[in-house]
Amino acid sequence: MREQLAQGCGLAITCAIAFGSVACDDAGNGLVNAAAGAGAGAGAGAGGNAGSVAGSPPGGTAGSGGGGGGAAAPGTALTWSAEGFIAKDSNPFQIEGPFYSYSDCEPASGLPCTMPDATITGADGKPGWSVDPTRACLKGTAVQVQDMMFAAQWGAGLALDLASPGGEPGAPAEKGAFNLTTAKIRGFSVDIAGTAPARIRINLTMKGVADSSFVDARVPGTTTFAITDAKQGTWVTNKTPLDPAQVEAMQFQVFTTSGSTTPYDFCVTQIRVITDEASGAP
Repeated sequence: MREQLAQGCGLAITCAIAFGSVACDDAGNGLVNAAAGAGAGAGAGAGGNAGSVAGSPPGGTAGSGGGGGGAAAPGTALTWSAEGFIAKDSNPFQIEGPFYSYSDCEPASGLPCTMPDATITGADGKPGWSVDPTRACLKGTAVQVQDMMFAAQWGAGLALDLASPGGEPGAPAEKGAFNLTTAKIRGFSVDIAGTAPARIRINLTMKGVADSSFVDARVPGTTTFAITDAKQGTWVTNKTPLDPAQVEAMQFQVFTTSGSTTPYDFCVTQIRVITDEASGAP
């Protein structure tokens, strides 16, 4: 059996979030505008490089992801193996890569960090996450930020590489950039089950970009969003727009606050791909 070992991850951190809005896009398709506004905090980059943000007060706001219920969500569902790997030939978009977990304990900063729940173990042997063909889960407690050190104490998350063939046992994955435009992918619809926290972020990462573009998502709930909805936080002074031709991974991130620790216990149960054809866009 082949092992898929992930390398690097892109993060975006905030202090607090609030509800956003749902609006139709310019094609009238009613995708969730989940990036309206953003919270305050600090970010860590696509290569795992943290970047602090000056003048980021706690209690900022961010737009919300879509809620669950109602009509069936749009899109073509992705499937993954018992080890959490999506094979290129399992979907018409040629998305390929593993699920994996990441946290502010990797590498250690010398400060208290997020604690994974040791009762569950992922396909790579790491505690705090698990996967089977129906869900990928994350459980633990995110650290309380000390002295506004969001750059070092930023939380944890699940990630899914979009263009990473994986590796033979003991070999690193070959992480690459996925071209959403060429694949005619216009957005995603994600189902999340669980109990905590009330909100997480769905990041779309790019190599070398310290603050990932993101939308906010409810737990539990369904978040449906267009790629154009993903934006960097308002605290980012030198913004880098998301390039849909250079997306490395989709992340499901638990962010930290200075007020308390943040317990988390959620599962990604389905990811659906929304295409130009499915949405009726030209």
